[in-house]
Amino acid sequence: MIKGINKQILEVTNTDNPYFERVIFFVRPQSAKTDEQLLKKEAEKIAATAQRPPKTRKTFKQRLTSAFFVLLGAGAALAMTYVVNNLIN
Repeated sequence: MIKGINKQILEVTNTDNPYFERVIFFVRPQSAKTDEQLLKKEAEKIAATAQRPPKTRKTFKQRLTSAFFVLLGAGAALAMTYVVNNLIN
């Protein structure tokens, strides 16, 4: 949610970045009277340095939970194979 109605916004659409389509900057009130070309140049410079967000590492608990469900699925597949094999024989 954006609060306030009198916000000066600067949108950069040519990001030359494969991850971001556009970047929106909210200009500080004390900088609102700065030259528009200077603001645009600074915004494009910052947008050009934007990178892909860093990956978040899974915690030990998340990895343990994933491993548990993989083993549970493998056990279920093994049990189904055993049941089907006994029905055929």
